[in-house]
Amino acid sequence: MGKKRRRPAKPAADGLNTKRLKQDGASRCSTQTHPVLSRYYPRLVSLRQYLLDELPSASKARRRRIASVGKSPLKDDEKAASGDGDGSDKALASVLDQTLIGVLKETTSAAVVQARQRDFAAFTQSEERSLLCTDTGPCSPQSEVVDFAIATLFNRTTSSDRKPQHVLANGFQRVTRKQILNYGIGALDFNIPGLVSQFPNHHVLALKKAPWTDLLGLLGVNGDDIMIGLLLDCGIFRCIDERKSAFHQISGVYLSELEPIDEVTAGLNTNITPPVDAASKNSSNSKNAAEILHKPNNIVFVRRRMLYARPALNARGDIRFGLRHIHVLNRFSNSDDPIHTMHVMKYMFPRQFGLHNVFTSQVDNRQTVQPFKDYTLREDEIARSEELKKAKHPQQIPKVPKRLRGDPFQLVRKLQKRNHGCSYTELLRNYCPIEETGPARLNSLLAVSDLKTSQQLATQVSLPASRKSGPSQVSYVDGDSSSIVPSAKHTPTQKPGLTDYATPTSSVSAFCRAVLQKLVPREFFGLEEDGISNQQCLMKQIDRFIRLSRFESLTLHEVCRGIKVTSLHWLEPPNCQSTNGDRVSLSDIRKRTEILHELVYYIFDSLLIPLIRSNFYVTESQVHRNKLFYFRHDVWRRMIEKPLADMKSSMFDEIKRHRVSRILGRKKLPASAVRLLPKSTGTRPIINLRRRTTKRVGNQSFLGPSINSTLTPVFNVLDYEKKQNPHLLGSSMFSVGEMYPRLKKFKENLSSEQGQETLYFVKLDIQSCFDTIPQRRLVSMMENIVTQRVYHVTKHVEIRPGDTQRNPLSSEDKFRNAKPIRKFTSKAIGLGEIHSTPQPIGAKSTKRNTVQVDTAAARNHQVDTLLDLLDEHVRKNLVKIGKKYYRQKNGIPQGSVLSSLLCNFFYGELERDVLKFLDCEKSLLLRLIDDFLLITTDAALARRFLQVMMNGQPAYGITVNASKSLVNFEATVNGTKVPRLVGSTLFPYCGNLIDTHTLELRKDRDHGRGQGNITDSLTVESSRVPGQAFHRKVLASFRLQTHTMFLDTEHNNSKVVLLGIYTNFIETAIKMYRYYKTLRPQSRPSPGLILRTVQDLVEFATKFIHSKRRQVPSTSKRTGVSSLHIRHLCAAAFRHVLFRKQTTFAHVLRGLQQMERNSRPKTDGEILLLRRVFD
Repeated sequence: MGKKRRRPAKPAADGLNTKRLKQDGASRCSTQTHPVLSRYYPRLVSLRQYLLDELPSASKARRRRIASVGKSPLKDDEKAASGDGDGSDKALASVLDQTLIGVLKETTSAAVVQARQRDFAAFTQSEERSLLCTDTGPCSPQSEVVDFAIATLFNRTTSSDRKPQHVLANGFQRVTRKQILNYGIGALDFNIPGLVSQFPNHHVLALKKAPWTDLLGLLGVNGDDIMIGLLLDCGIFRCIDERKSAFHQISGVYLSELEPIDEVTAGLNTNITPPVDAASKNSSNSKNAAEILHKPNNIVFVRRRMLYARPALNARGDIRFGLRHIHVLNRFSNSDDPIHTMHVMKYMFPRQFGLHNVFTSQVDNRQTVQPFKDYTLREDEIARSEELKKAKHPQQIPKVPKRLRGDPFQLVRKLQKRNHGCSYTELLRNYCPIEETGPARLNSLLAVSDLKTSQQLATQVSLPASRKSGPSQVSYVDGDSSSIVPSAKHTPTQKPGLTDYATPTSSVSAFCRAVLQKLVPREFFGLEEDGISNQQCLMKQIDRFIRLSRFESLTLHEVCRGIKVTSLHWLEPPNCQSTNGDRVSLSDIRKRTEILHELVYYIFDSLLIPLIRSNFYVTESQVHRNKLFYFRHDVWRRMIEKPLADMKSSMFDEIKRHRVSRILGRKKLPASAVRLLPKSTGTRPIINLRRRTTKRVGNQSFLGPSINSTLTPVFNVLDYEKKQNPHLLGSSMFSVGEMYPRLKKFKENLSSEQGQETLYFVKLDIQSCFDTIPQRRLVSMMENIVTQRVYHVTKHVEIRPGDTQRNPLSSEDKFRNAKPIRKFTSKAIGLGEIHSTPQPIGAKSTKRNTVQVDTAAARNHQVDTLLDLLDEHVRKNLVKIGKKYYRQKNGIPQGSVLSSLLCNFFYGELERDVLKFLDCEKSLLLRLIDDFLLITTDAALARRFLQVMMNGQPAYGITVNASKSLVNFEATVNGTKVPRLVGSTLFPYCGNLIDTHTLELRKDRDHGRGQGNITDSLTVESSRVPGQAFHRKVLASFRLQTHTMFLDTEHNNSKVVLLGIYTNFIETAIKMYRYYKTLRPQSRPSPGLILRTVQDLVEFATKFIHSKRRQVPSTSKRTGVSSLHIRHLCAAAFRHVLFRKQTTFAHVLRGLQQMERNSRPKTDGEILLLRRVFD
């Protein structure tokens, strides 16, 4: 008889597992989310939840104490044990609930915990804790726990000259006892062996005080272990603005050094590897670097390299066209020598030879600021590679990789022969003839055009400017620049601009395609019809590459799309007898694609870009913004000859050649580069002070800091003095938005007086202000401004969410976040202020969802050293033009990080010395850099100001440009009639219009348009998720136009505010349409996506406008702008723009009509108000 079956007994642990699962589920439900922190930490919880998760489930008393803090009164014995009082209980509850903990690792191994316990016992020199200790009260002081965490961080870092990348390590430094005794450096208050404090770490001091000390008391017996794990393994973030969800990191690895994690992996995989910091990533060995693979859709061609190139010259000084002499095809041109051919192949197929490439290699940011290296010269790398191979295999002869033998080798030889026989000059003459921009037209340009360089800032409306014919897109805006009456007669003929002499883009494209067709063997693209199709596909991408705007580019994936890999027989393995009907293995097709990608990248990066650089000067213009112009090098050289000579004679002194090396050896700042930017009828010099210069260290070259980076401490000190002594700046403004509160206050003061007084406006433009400031007087004045002998400069990082890319067609409300954006900023304070607890930098003006991180980059600067650096920058500024060096003899360098501050301080002294009579309640003086605006009720005061400034101030280098000045009354100074505003009450100033009667503000829609086209200002993204990019850019366009000063219904009337919102929607709709037309047909968004984008724009605009209006201090409760108004204005604006394109946007127009009908106002007053806006 069989044995009776019995139900198996359940293990005793099942109940515990059930409880554990319930706890884990509860913990996951209480997980926090943050747009930035959630991108770096797999798990983000509040401090209260973290402590509850770490406490043993059996310790109910401690868990109850933590859970009840701030929620229910504690019992007397629990309150006595925790030491909480009524006041500290509230503070402790705030810390528990508003502090976020970022957890990198879910669990810490038992071995690590035991090792920390032993190390902590040795650190505190205390005995092991008794197993019979009570469950209340801390076992060790909080200060000892924090000190142990700092000591552990330094013990982890083996390198003596490297600090831990941790917030708690800020301000500490390794030091020996001998250094302490001999030099007395550091502070020994922290009692950490081998470490001293260079400057106070306020986060460490805060963690040693209440409420953190009270928190340790609540944790009880193993509170030390929990607190040590919290400080060493997690990131702690203190809330500084709960409404904006802004945080400040007070412990943990620098958030800026962590790499974002994959959100999908974080949601599915519980065993997540913690993010690695950037330092450990950069220090990885070559084996780890070889595992990195950049996919074709991540490899973007660096088009920036083809901009602003200098021509190659022959021995006679004439321009040499074609590829430069340093190109590998010209240096190894002998096709009969297999060594030469193999050397060229190393440039073409570096991945096959194990050399640095864009697919598997990391880019050293110390050598280039671009995403990928420049492979024009790689001889040093090839030589090092050959030496390593010879060291391992001395008898081995260099060989060509197997997949590159046979046909690929012969095709490269053919490429060498074709380069030797290619007539680049004749092809350039044929496709880009000089007759269109020849000497006759060029001489007429030099004769009739004023090619003198202009250095003033373009912040004023150009007075006599002819515009292209055609209806205005925003004709409903009241007033325009046509109401300005110039002092001289306007010339009816339009002067030719420099951009008219650029080679058409179609001709440049035809030239490049013709050269590449003659240069690259046809067999590289295949044979017969497939070969023709592949070649045409590549030529279309070359044409597109040339036509792109300044910030647009292509990816390798886009370029290779459409090329049939199996039709390229030279990619087949050697001795392969396959036919077209045979199937190719997956490994073989991957290898073929890999070699093809190398070839295509070489064609674009090492043939096309160098070809453009050696034949054309590529630049943008001040008028057309992002549109690129291609000038033949000989034409560009002829055009800039006169303005360059004028600039040298007026601004610079040439330095003799024998003095250059001695001067450069003593200077802390390198020489800067200058280029000329085309304007409508002239050029403008642009001095690049952000460029990092190359320094040679041993056998390698590295990028040093830029001039602006070196001057950052000086800027921080001047910014500190600006905040401490704002009266030194006078009426200076650092942004256009600063004039709004001043205008509003001035209007309120006028309203308090009886009667409506006439307002007199005077706007003055200083001619070439940066180039006329006396250098000695400026340096002497800055020496008197500084108030401290030593300044302490700290650096911190502000991390904010990237552009949130939302798929509008997705049924689920999921977001795909871009990589967070980091912004490094620094701040200077007096040395005596470092002991005071600082407020988080930018806490009052911080943006939403921002995280601030303090870094270890803190340093004390002697003021004498900084003043010497300022003197060198102002009085000994060197500029390299061609091969010669020049010193700027007048003014201060443009493009400097200090230029605006120096100008404002200098003109502030002018106001105190010369314009004291304007310091009264009847006048308001505004100045943005060099643009003066006086508003006063006293006509005599306005005329006196005009007379004083028009006479000039030689001591300050001031000369007023009368033709660009403007008044709203009749005025003649020294026989010159000042241009007057007539026929309008809207006075233009810095891109805005100020009503001369009511001081209402509105945007000047005609400012800066001139000959520019809206399409030229767009940057189209068509490579990755073009629909999401379209959606994001539409919303960003509206956000950039909406400012607080245009939304205040107390300063502006409701019609002006609504009109400003409507015109913002109009301009957004125009840009959306132009963006749509610029996209390729297959990348254009569908009607459903366009309509969803408009709907999201309404929702976004409503929230954005209401958030801006909350920033306005209001004494009235009226809102003026409702959500219904915004919806109606948006629908009407987009219908107005898209109405003429009914065939393309029929579905969109029906949706807009329905939206406009549903948001129609109900009351007669609102209907009348909106009708006045539309009229």
